[in-house]
Amino acid sequence: MKQVLFALLCVLLPAVVAAGQETAAPWCVSVWHPSPGTTGGDETIRVNRDVLDVVHPFWYSPRPDGTIYAHPGLENPQQITEWRDLGLIIIPSIPSSVFEMLSPAETRAFHVQQIVELVETKGYDGIDIDYEGFPASTRDDFSAFIEELSTALHARGKLLTIAVHAKTDDAGTWPGAAAQDWARIAPAVDVFSIMTYDYTSRSDPPGPISPTPWVLDVLAYAESIVDLSKVRLGLPFYGYSWQRSRPPATTISWESIQPLIASFKLEVQRDPGGDAYVELNARGLPRQTFYVADSAALEYKLDQVLAAYPQLGGVAIWGIGGEDPANWDVLRAARPSNCQRQP
Repeated sequence: MKQVLFALLCVLLPAVVAAGQETAAPWCVSVWHPSPGTTGGDETIRVNRDVLDVVHPFWYSPRPDGTIYAHPGLENPQQITEWRDLGLIIIPSIPSSVFEMLSPAETRAFHVQQIVELVETKGYDGIDIDYEGFPASTRDDFSAFIEELSTALHARGKLLTIAVHAKTDDAGTWPGAAAQDWARIAPAVDVFSIMTYDYTSRSDPPGPISPTPWVLDVLAYAESIVDLSKVRLGLPFYGYSWQRSRPPATTISWESIQPLIASFKLEVQRDPGGDAYVELNARGLPRQTFYVADSAALEYKLDQVLAAYPQLGGVAIWGIGGEDPANWDVLRAARPSNCQRQP
C-alpha cells in the first residue's frame, strides 16, 4: 500500500491550495526504454536518476485474441529491482499496431483482464498504453477499452498512462490520430503523454522532428480538451539521417554524429523551429542530412513551452542512449518543481 500511495503522490498529485497560497503541481519526467536504434539507455537512467521519475519498459505486446506476451529476454527482474532501489516508478508500456483485441466486447474485456493480471502479478505501479496507427473505425472501441481498463486498474490502486499521437484538431492529419478521441480517453487516464515528435518521419524527406511552433500548436489544442497538469510533453532525444535527401531515414543518436562533425568541421545549423541539423557533403561520401535533438533545441523548446503553459505536468522522453548529455542539465535547470511533493 505504501508503494501505491507513493506512486499516486508522485504521478497524480494536483496543484494544492493551502492557506490561500497556491503550490505548484508536480512536474514529472518519464522515459520509454529501450529505444530502437540507440544504446546506453540503462546507464542514462542510472546517471540521471535525480531528474527521472518514471520508467516505461517496452517488454510486452498484445495478440489479436487479447492475450499479452513478454518479449524473450527483455523482462528483467534484476533491472526491476535496481529501478525500485532507485525509487523509480515502473509502468511498463504495451506498444501495438494490432487492434483486433478491441472488438467484440468479450475480447476487449478479456484483454483488459490480461493487462490487469500482468500488473498485479508483477507488482507494477500501472500500465502505459501505446497503441498506434489504428484505423479511424476503431475510435469508439479504443475509447471503450481505455475507459474499461481505467476502471479495472483504479479499482486496484494502479495507474493508467497513455501515449497519444500529436494533433492540432480532433481529426488530425491521418487515421491513427483520428482514432484517438481525446475528449473521451483523457478523463479516464492518469497521465496523457503526447508524442510531439516525428513531425517529419523516417518516410518523409529531410525536415525537423519536433519544431517548437508545432509543439505549441499541439498544446494549444490539448489545453482545450485535457487538464494540462496530467499532460506529459513528448520529447525526442534521437535523430534521423537521410542520404541524398531521400527517405527512408535511418535513426541516429547525437553521439553517433559527433565524430563526423569534428572530422569534417561541420556546422550545426538551426531550423526556424529550433531543431538542429547538419549537412555532410564530402568527396567520396554520399551527401547526408542529419536532424538530431540537442540541448540548445531542448532549452529553446522548454523556454517557449513553460512560458506559455506553466501548468504542464512534465515531459516524456523517447530515444535515450547516446543523447546529448547536456539535455539532462537543461531539464534540471528548467524543471519548475519536483515530481514528489507532499500535500
